[in-house]
Amino acid sequence: MDTHPPVPLALYRCASYDPEVLGPIVRQCLSFAPISRGSSVLVKANMISARAPERSVTTHPAVVESVCRALLDMDCRPFIGDSPGMEPFDKIARISGIADVGKRLGVEVRELSRSTLCPPSPRRVNQRLELSADALGADAIVNLPKLKTHCQMQLTLAVKNLFGTVVGQRKAQWHYAVGLDRSRFANVMLDILQSLPPVFSILDGVMGMDGRGPTNGTPHAFGMIAACTDPVALDSACCTLLGVNPDDYALCRAARLRNIGDPGLANIEWRGDMPPQTRFENVDMPELHALNLAPRFLDRITGRLLSSRPFQVKNRCIACGRCAQICPADALRLERGTLRFDYDKCIRCYCCHEMCPADAIGFRESTLMKIISRIKER
Repeated sequence: MDTHPPVPLALYRCASYDPEVLGPIVRQCLSFAPISRGSSVLVKANMISARAPERSVTTHPAVVESVCRALLDMDCRPFIGDSPGMEPFDKIARISGIADVGKRLGVEVRELSRSTLCPPSPRRVNQRLELSADALGADAIVNLPKLKTHCQMQLTLAVKNLFGTVVGQRKAQWHYAVGLDRSRFANVMLDILQSLPPVFSILDGVMGMDGRGPTNGTPHAFGMIAACTDPVALDSACCTLLGVNPDDYALCRAARLRNIGDPGLANIEWRGDMPPQTRFENVDMPELHALNLAPRFLDRITGRLLSSRPFQVKNRCIACGRCAQICPADALRLERGTLRFDYDKCIRCYCCHEMCPADAIGFRESTLMKIISRIKER
């Protein structure tokens, strides 16, 4: 019987972004990364939106800097990159503090572009998959996700952060293609993972986010840095720390069905000073607003009857129009400060919420779901 060596998964207590505290932890993590000296390495930060580091939306620049310094000491050739879905990359890099990291270290901060078709692979569910040529051309990827909740997928961790290797508006095309189905979206992200060069993940959980993530939640002090060669295992471990059953998390469930990674944490060598039995307290987990309980051909019907509808929170809206621009289904218009939703077109992907800088998109539970909830309470 073939046996595989255990996979190292490190959980470190880290309550500060002070380089004196953070730097040694990052180097401990990279000590078991499968990265050869002299390699070209994409440092894949989370650069979803132009928010300051204290908002806990993007990977903290101190984490990016510590990783790049360690890679430079290994004679690697790091470059920092991501592909935002909406806002200008240069603006995000500047406001997030990541551009300054690049300037200090002489490391290129590059928007991932040049979408290219991945070669066919029997390991993928979706055979037609386009990713950034910059990501595909790297020798290795150091993936730097932020520990955050997510209103559509529940959490956004290591595997989901790799969705940033999909170039620009093609992200919206995938949202439109998968509709309400979390399992289909999870399989897209697993296909991305299987198509990229070797990935080593270091998760920024010093300050994360709970509530209405991934951009409009509340900063939450988790005090942790975590790392693993297996992004699926890392996601599963984080689920457990947060009190979420990994089998209830669509990504881990899909990975188990496809035998990708180690979602059951059956072959893990635990490292670091934070016990895997740790549980984070008082975490505000979001309700999962998109819901699919029927076959795909019934998506449009279930979308109307079971899913929560997005709506405009007028007193917060700044009428910037980003929500209408990003909508993959073209189901939203801004007219004289008022958002007009076409709920027949709306696919409940909640990109409008994700990209709103003012948290001005709310969710209204459907009448049928209210009835179901009341029945459950009896």
